[in-house]
Amino acid sequence: MPPALPPTLFDQFARAWRGYVLVALIAFLSAQFGAGRVPVMDADEARFAQATRQMIETGDLLRIRLQDQDRNRKPIGVHWAQAASVFVMQPVMRQNNEIWPYRLPSAFGLVLAAIACLWAGRALLNERAALFGAALFAAGMLAGFEGMTAKTDALLLGFTTLAVAALARLRALPDERRILGSKELAALFWIALGVGVLIKGPVAPMVALLTITMLGFWEGRWKWMRPLLWWPGPTLAVLLVAPWFVMISLETSGRFFVDMMFGDIAPKLTSGDEGHFALPGYHLFLLPFLIFPATYALPAAARLAWETVRAPRADDGHANLRFLIAWAAPTMLFFEFAPTKLPHYVLPAYPAIALLCAAGLAAMHGRQWRTAHPAGVVLFAVAGVVIVALTATGATFMPGDFAADLRRAISAALVGLGAVAVAFTALMMLRRPAAKVAVLVACALVLSFSLRERILPEARALNVSSEAVAALTRSRLLPTDERPLWVVGYGQSSLVFMTRTSIRLVSAREAADRADIGDALLVESRELADVETQLAERGLAFVQTEPPVRGLSLGRGERVALFVGAVAELSEAAAGGPQ
Repeated sequence: MPPALPPTLFDQFARAWRGYVLVALIAFLSAQFGAGRVPVMDADEARFAQATRQMIETGDLLRIRLQDQDRNRKPIGVHWAQAASVFVMQPVMRQNNEIWPYRLPSAFGLVLAAIACLWAGRALLNERAALFGAALFAAGMLAGFEGMTAKTDALLLGFTTLAVAALARLRALPDERRILGSKELAALFWIALGVGVLIKGPVAPMVALLTITMLGFWEGRWKWMRPLLWWPGPTLAVLLVAPWFVMISLETSGRFFVDMMFGDIAPKLTSGDEGHFALPGYHLFLLPFLIFPATYALPAAARLAWETVRAPRADDGHANLRFLIAWAAPTMLFFEFAPTKLPHYVLPAYPAIALLCAAGLAAMHGRQWRTAHPAGVVLFAVAGVVIVALTATGATFMPGDFAADLRRAISAALVGLGAVAVAFTALMMLRRPAAKVAVLVACALVLSFSLRERILPEARALNVSSEAVAALTRSRLLPTDERPLWVVGYGQSSLVFMTRTSIRLVSAREAADRADIGDALLVESRELADVETQLAERGLAFVQTEPPVRGLSLGRGERVALFVGAVAELSEAAAGGPQ
């Protein structure tokens, strides 16, 4: 019998701690593209960041408030993480409304998710395939974008993936050790779920429960889950969650839970909340674009999944693939049939899909599959071209005339198409899965860098609040302790975050009644006539100091024009404005 071949250098790398370092670096790099350059974005990111900023300003780390309103929609977890990040980074911050420290917890969440994805993959697949899947996931377009933004989703993704990875490790234990019970894995599972609840309520437990339930009924085996009933595990989760929930309930007389249930969760499950209704199939349609660059291996993953579904449930050869399907499929289906849909809702399923893609990529190398490779190449090319087209479109929101827009769009398209073309050629020529994965990851990072580090920061027509603050700065009308800023018709939280918590977002009537001579005014064009008419009733006028700021308000989904100026006496305005 010939001696076994020694492991290759790549296998040694994939098996060692260096694999974890590599996927962590890919995830962190992807999350940092644009983190320090893209202005705070409406609507959700600005709301989370501003609520955290108010916690820091007031020292109240219990209640979540947006200006003078309670924001009883999500638990406290992400705000504590952001506040801790700002506290640590304060020595290198100029002021507490710089957005990049608020985004660091999301980068941490993506890094944790990538490491947990690799950890789960090593239990379910071989070391090589696990590294492929974790790297493809870490470089993904949606995962990287969420890792850049100061919201709940990337941080939730990290702890949800960690919880399911603990399940995968528990299931992979030898029977004799499982009978004794793995207390460490059970405790880790419950701790991760507890933190997930503090971040975004029921989402993390739902993903874990759907995974366990589908897998249990599919295989008819529940015994391996018994260590999860070890009583200190649930106790740890309760100890993590209960203190804040009890305190906020007492502080708000129970309003927090009523508002969270009937103002946030229930509308998403019963209707298209905030206009985000979409038909089933929405998430499946977006999958090739958002999980890019794993798009190439989606046909192979689908073929493996179909083989697994058709295999007998007692077939141990497909047991680990059944776990990945049970992780991804019920979560995808749940959000497909929920009426409210946003792209990031299914992000907790992406690590499992990426690992399935890696398994398909490895299987494609060893089997005579005629359709998986060409279908994957075509799907990759189509998704890449669409992403490049969106990037080129973003370039047209930079300042300049039509000719400048066209030049920038062509330039952005050439860079993106060059990266996609190189990857396309490499996929056609290369045979080794490791080389293909390296090319795919590099292509995704180039596209993410182009979009988030080069295009979005300069797309001023998309960054309306940032441009409004620049206009206020040029006019020397930024709010101060003595001079308030009245904002009419533009209630975006990004403007609050970029200026002061104390700015007044009011109606035209209230601004006209309460504004004094010398106060700064920012008025949306549709409210301008009402403001001027009602100010005139008091013998006052709105004096414009800058050309209007025009752009596409992402929080409102419509074009706006903001007029910047100050309140003056009507006689002074008629004579040419205040001196």
